[in-house]
Amino acid sequence: MRDPLAPFRWLEASPADECGLLGEIFCVSLVRRLDPAEVLSRLDPVSPAETMTFAEVCGRARACFEEAGDVRYVGVAQIGQWSVAVEPWGGQAALSTMTPWPARAGEVVGVGRNDYARHRFAYAVDGTVVTAFDPAEPERRWGDDPDRLNRLMREAGLEVEPPADESGGEPWHGRVTEHPVARAFALAAGITGVALTWTAVSGLPFAGAALRHERGRGGRRATGLDRSADIRRWAEAHGLTMSERGRIAATVAEQAEDLRDPPGRPG
Repeated sequence: MRDPLAPFRWLEASPADECGLLGEIFCVSLVRRLDPAEVLSRLDPVSPAETMTFAEVCGRARACFEEAGDVRYVGVAQIGQWSVAVEPWGGQAALSTMTPWPARAGEVVGVGRNDYARHRFAYAVDGTVVTAFDPAEPERRWGDDPDRLNRLMREAGLEVEPPADESGGEPWHGRVTEHPVARAFALAAGITGVALTWTAVSGLPFAGAALRHERGRGGRRATGLDRSADIRRWAEAHGLTMSERGRIAATVAEQAEDLRDPPGRPG
């Protein structure tokens, strides 16, 4: 029997493997109806765009990562109506800024791998996050319409409901989906019609450029007050009711951070 995840297993590869060029932390975002030049411009590059191969994009990104500086690298290519933004070795700028994309982008799909924290999947339409979740725990979803992709999720082998009886067996919060990254990319293919296979991606011409990697405002690490204010603004924009003072609910903070805050360098 053919393995439906086979085309996407290279995205789970170790950096030591031949196909592990993206690293253990990366993001791939698909943006509809915006060409690569416009996608790249909206990520606020700090260097002129250069045409290069997928391997060259990953090589530049790894060099930035190993230098431990404040620069990350991204490459954007075109597949049909979709621009594919690849952010290897620690970048997740496109996934973290899904809502500012213009409405004419139509749809944005983002998949983030992070072997040191949580993986991420998010789907936005017209600037609104429809559904988002950790592919390792797909039952825990949030967004404007978190059940919209349920059929496609099941087809990708992602559970959409917690176990009927959580009192026995493995608890819901302890159940982890096998091959979550490959399944997330299978889901992305079901939404977009774009299967990001090794052959397809490695043969594309990319427009590559460096991005400024800032933590918090002005390139500094955000303080607790900065972060709390940002989470409250995020909650208000997404219709979540919060008191102006007092403790921020953990579930609200988790949702806001999952879509806004790029993970730091492991270690």
